[in-house]
Amino acid sequence: MRLYRICPEKYLENYTGLGASYQDGARWNKPGQAVLYFAASPATALLEMANYLPSPRLVPKNYRLGIYALNESTSVSTFPDNKLPDNWAQFPWPRSTQQIGGDWLEYGREFGLFVPSAAVPQGLEKNLVVNPRHPDVSSLKLVSSTAELFNKRIFSGFDAP
Repeated sequence: MRLYRICPEKYLENYTGLGASYQDGARWNKPGQAVLYFAASPATALLEMANYLPSPRLVPKNYRLGIYALNESTSVSTFPDNKLPDNWAQFPWPRSTQQIGGDWLEYGREFGLFVPSAAVPQGLEKNLVVNPRHPDVSSLKLVSSTAELFNKRIFSGFDAP
């Protein structure tokens, strides 16, 4: 299985889960819970990053798209769409999704939980919430990375930085 995330280059192989989501909490974890977020596609990873940057010109030069391999036998499940709270995609993220993800992280039996991406309408794409305390975290491997995050044609209307 391939997974994707965008972060500063020096953190591409940091799997501690002690980044910004740990400090502040995020959609699927409470503050103080170690977690990693991966996208199921590179396009979703880019859209997730775009939620935090108002312009592609503001993407830090040290950001990379990491491409990861995960052993197919690693324990992952998918949160059922029919059990999502009505407000799951709101921003700021609701306590309801933090509770769902927080409980899943505390339970700790699985390596990953597929959840819908709020960056894509109706959650049509998925992200993987990863429990960095799970023993299978060692099966996650960075395969490659790239500094090319966007095709230059996409933002041709923007002035060069």
